[in-house]
Order: sequence, then structure tokens, then C-alpha cells
Amino acid sequence: MLENRLQECVKPRSYITDISLLKDDTLVFCTQFHGAKIIQPNECKTLKNLSIEHLGHKTTARAFSKAHKLLAFANGETIYIINLQNKTLLQRIQTGDGIIELLSFVEDSPYIVAGTKDGRVVQYRYDGRSQLSRLCSFPTQRDSYYSIKNNYVSAVAFLGNFMAVSGYGGNITLLKMNSLAAKRSIEGSHLRINALLFLDKEYLLSGAKDGVVRIHHISSEKETRTINTPFTNIRKFIKMPNSDFVLVLGNLNSLALINVRTAKLVTKAYLSFQASIADIILDDSHRLFIALESKELYTFALPDAQEIKEHILYSRLDEAFALIEADPMLQGTKEHKRLEVLYEKLYAQAIEALIHSQKNQAYKLMETFMKVSSKKAEVAAIFQDFEHYPRFKHLVAQQKYPLAYTMSEKFPSLKRTQQFKKMESHFIDAFTFAQKQILIGREDIAHETLMPYSSVSSKKQMITLLLKQNRDFVAFLRAIQEKNYLIMEQLLEKNELFRQIPSYTALKLSEQNALDKIAELINHSKLQEALEAIKAIEYTPGIESKLQEFHRVIALIKELKKSHKDGNFLHCYELIDKHYVLNEIELSELLESEWTKLMSECEAFALQGDIKSIKERLGVLIGVKTRLSKVGDLLRVSFHSKIKGLLAKRSFTNAENIIYSYIDIFGTDSEIESLGRICEKLSGKKLAFTHDERHRVDRDDWIKSPLIMTPSNLQ
Repeated sequence: MLENRLQECVKPRSYITDISLLKDDTLVFCTQFHGAKIIQPNECKTLKNLSIEHLGHKTTARAFSKAHKLLAFANGETIYIINLQNKTLLQRIQTGDGIIELLSFVEDSPYIVAGTKDGRVVQYRYDGRSQLSRLCSFPTQRDSYYSIKNNYVSAVAFLGNFMAVSGYGGNITLLKMNSLAAKRSIEGSHLRINALLFLDKEYLLSGAKDGVVRIHHISSEKETRTINTPFTNIRKFIKMPNSDFVLVLGNLNSLALINVRTAKLVTKAYLSFQASIADIILDDSHRLFIALESKELYTFALPDAQEIKEHILYSRLDEAFALIEADPMLQGTKEHKRLEVLYEKLYAQAIEALIHSQKNQAYKLMETFMKVSSKKAEVAAIFQDFEHYPRFKHLVAQQKYPLAYTMSEKFPSLKRTQQFKKMESHFIDAFTFAQKQILIGREDIAHETLMPYSSVSSKKQMITLLLKQNRDFVAFLRAIQEKNYLIMEQLLEKNELFRQIPSYTALKLSEQNALDKIAELINHSKLQEALEAIKAIEYTPGIESKLQEFHRVIALIKELKKSHKDGNFLHCYELIDKHYVLNEIELSELLESEWTKLMSECEAFALQGDIKSIKERLGVLIGVKTRLSKVGDLLRVSFHSKIKGLLAKRSFTNAENIIYSYIDIFGTDSEIESLGRICEKLSGKKLAFTHDERHRVDRDDWIKSPLIMTPSNLQ
């Protein structure tokens, strides 16, 4: 049924390398030899053929900006930014950081991120030519860097201000883009990771070359869950409209579907093709676009819950079930639940008809479902089971309950009859009476009362709990009523079956609901209410560590609020960066928003070479310990811009002095060496440092420099 939704769209002349959607819902893709193409996906009509200079077989990385209709591509160390509307070359960035193998626009921002063959992850503005930040480098252990022969950056993902990037050795680095703070490593796979996806602020998905998907819990050190797929190389994830599901692209001609909530492989071939798949993308109207290595582009309309509604409206219940059976992502939706309610209603009516020997009426009611895969066995069973209804009715009437129960187990549809309900009512009365006899010490009468049911398989467990564990059973019920957790835990150690008692499971559900409510109160900074809610369950065993964590978070929020009230913003940012749990708090989001605005202003100053304005605008925030990397990068860019400006004016002496100041503050690096060579070439004068002997300093040591602390020296 899913194959009926698949349509061939276009067939370009050469291999499709990358596909993307633009903000006007048009589709754009690059080919290996023939530039780019923009199409109208509804009609699969070509709107533009873009033959772009330098874009071709020498291209090492590509990326599209959906919002700004831009194409970025790299040939070696050079990045080109192209306006897709008119093919205009907007920017040509000569990087000097190594061959670029990965490019990605950061949507809703002016940034582009590049990953190099040397393991560097670098940030640029696509409206400028200067490197803004070196976000991170691989391998993460610097002392092993020089022995690496095949370094790489392989995958990147963004969520708001957060960025995850993977590189050499399957390492994953997580950081905040606007501050380079909270940078830390997440244990990956030890194999190359080519796919990353944020599921939300708590979970990150990674896919490695061994075909294993890992679900990483970001905010804590909880054990990573894994899902095995049929691939030997996972290349891309697509988050589905039903957030429990993710589509996985590997190295085969099929797409796998996984459930990230249950951490299970749902199907290894959600869609299959005759050729291997090059790339996939999903649009806002839930259409999937699939580019094949056989130079074909297909569209696939995902089944939608709205279609179930339409089938129900026109009484096409069999087609609605067929749709759900074809696509696992529709299972469990509210529309599916409504469909099941309608089926149950008709099923009950059919049973009522059979009870009254109206077999033809029952057949008419169930005829729609006789070809529905998930229902046909159940539907066929009611007609078979009710062949035995007269005998079952006779046994119940004669109170031959064990035989009647045995028959109902063999023919389950009989459990829907009034006779079965009457028999169950008698058992409940007998069980309740037996409980009372146990409580007053008359165990012999309790045994005698329940003896007729002792051979009924569905009742054995409950009867055993009462008769053989009678004292413990009664004590456990009383402990639940009194919330005596000490006795409950002691009895559970003796009998695991007690965990299945409905009143116990209801109690545990109540505890979880209470914990969820406390977390919600904390996230909304209703700290006093949260403390009162904690107090109400503070003596509950088994949740001590969770309550301790709640107290820790509340204390951190109070500290954050006090620092904010006192105007100590430096401490505010350091708290947020040190404690990931604070990122969800409204005050943290406000502070991060202010920081982002501050960085945008300082970037503008940096690109103008205005070091003094950066220092004045930052004020005391220049010393936020957790954000020194970001501020240091801005200061470096300021020096670079200032040196470039002086060289353009042929003010070589001043440029030379700034280069020396830079080396004193930041040490030597590839950027300043490149500017030094340019200065030497233009001025015809050798600088007083050698390119072969590098002056290394730690990247954050600039904060100790008196030159930074005395801006007048840099005017």
C-alpha cells in the first residue's frame, strides 16, 4: 500500500549529491557534474537550471540555507557562497584551515560551520570573509594530535543555541554556539559517526559506521541506549511527524524506521528501491524526497492521521485499518484510538447478535473487517467460538464453573457474554468472602470457598496469593493503605508477585505523577510550591536520589536569581554554563538571549577591527571564565581585521606592531602566520619571528595580558 504513494519526480543527467528545501517550498539539489537545479515539487517541474562556476566534481562539501536561499560549497580550502535566485557569487572565503569536508548553515543566523580534513570545526559569517571562531578540534585529546594521519569531522547537528559535532574516533563534542561554553564530550561509538540529530533538549541521536544507533542522554550520565540497524554505515536521520519515530538512511537501497521511545527497530525496510539511496529530506507537508544513485528523484507522501478521519467519516473502516497497518507511525494516534472504539462497538453488536442466534446480522456487522489483517483472526474466532455457546450457557447455569472457565479460555469470545460476567461476579463474591475469613482466622472456610476455582488457570495466581501467602498478602494490603513503605519493601523481597497487585501499581503511578509535578514546578521557578510538594513525599523510599537532585536544582536556581538581582551577571553565566539543568529555566533563556545580542554587536566591532569597543561593550563580562574561548576568538578576529586594514592602507609599521602584540597575547597560529607572510610580501621586510618556531600559549591565556587590559595600547 505504501508503494502506491511513491512517484518518480525528475531524472537529472548526473548523480544527485545533496537535496534541500527552500523557504518557498521549492526543492533544490546539486549534481556531481551539472550544477544545481530548483524544482517545483508539487508538479515536479524544473524552475531553474543553475550552472555554477567551480561547482562540480572537485567540490568537497555542500550546504543549503533554507531561509536565505543560499548555496555554500567548498573546493578544498575555499568556500563559495552563491545566491540561488540569480547565481550571484556573494562571498569567496579562503580558509587556510585544511580541506573542507563538511559544511552546514546555522539556520536563523548569519553563520556557516565548516569541518576540515585536519579535524577543525570553524565558524564563519557568510556575509564576511573572516573566521569568527574555531569551535573545536579533533581529536579531543591534544597530545595525540600529531600521530593522526586520517583526521576528520564527520557530522553536525543544531538545536537552538546548542551544537553537536562528531569527529576523529567517533567522539562527539557538545557546546553552546553563542558562547563556546558548556563544551564537553559525549562518549560515542569509537567508530566514525556520520549522522547526528537532536531529538529534543534531553536526547541526542548518533549513527555510526557499524550500523548502530545510539540514544545519548545529554543532561546526565545515564546509560546510552542502542538500536541495531541493517546498515553498515548510517548517513542521515529524518525526524518523523510522530516524534517517537526516526527514519534512518544507510548504505543500502532501503530506509529503516526506528522507535526512539522504545529504542526498537520497527522495520528495516520502510521503503525499498532498486538502487541505493543518495539522500533524503522531508518537507512541512510530510512529503519525503528520495534521491537515488541511479540519478532518479522520487516523492513519497507519508500517510497522515487526517486520512484516517476521512475514511471514518465515509465509513471506510477497512481502508482506515489498512492505512494504519501499512504505516507503524499511525499506530497509537488519537485517530487510531477512535477507530478502535468504533470497531469495538460493532464487535460488541455482533456478539449480541450471535447470543440471540442472529448469525446473518453478525456477519453483516463484521463483513468489513474480514480482510483486515489485524482483525480477521478475531472476527473469524467469534463465529467459531459461538458454535459452543449453548454448551457454555448450560455449564454456567449448572454452576459447573471450572468447566465453564476452561471453555472460555479455549473460546475467548465467550467471555463477552452475560453468562461469563455472571460467573466472574460469583468468583469476586467468593474471593471477597474468603478474604474476610482469612482476616478472622478461619482459613479452612476460605480454602473451602475457593476450592471450586483452584483448577482454573486464570485464578490460580490470585488464589495462591491469598491462601498460601495469606498473612503476607493481608499485611501488604494494609501497608499499601497506610503507606508503610518499610513493610512493603520487606514483603516485596519475599514475594515479587505482590508488585502486580493493582493497588500497588496505582501507588507507584501516583509517586511518578508527584515527581513529574515537582519537575514542572521547578522549571517554572515555583520553588516554594516545589518544596512543599517534595515535603509531601520526602519519606518515600526509592526516590531519595531524585528528591536530592530536586533540592540541588532549587538551590542553584535560588543562587542564580540572587546573582541576577545583585547584578552579578558574570556569576550568572558561569552558573548556567557549569550546570546543564539550568538551561531550561526562563531566567537562563533571558540571559542567553541578552548574551547573543551582545555577541552580535561585538562581532560587528571585531570585523571592523575595533578592539576598544569590544572591551567597552563587554565590560566585566570579558572575564566570564566559562566563555573565554568565545571572547578570545572575537579579540583575535579584531586583531586580524585591524592588521588587514593597516595593510590595505600600506601602514606596514603599524601592522607589524599589531602582529607582534598579537603574538605576545595569543601566541602564533596559522591565521597570524598567514597575515605575517602577506605583510612581509607587501612591505619587503622580514618580520622578527620565524614561521617555523611557533610561540605556543593556551587559548585562554589572553585574559592575563596587560595589553588586553589596557585598550589604549591598541588604538
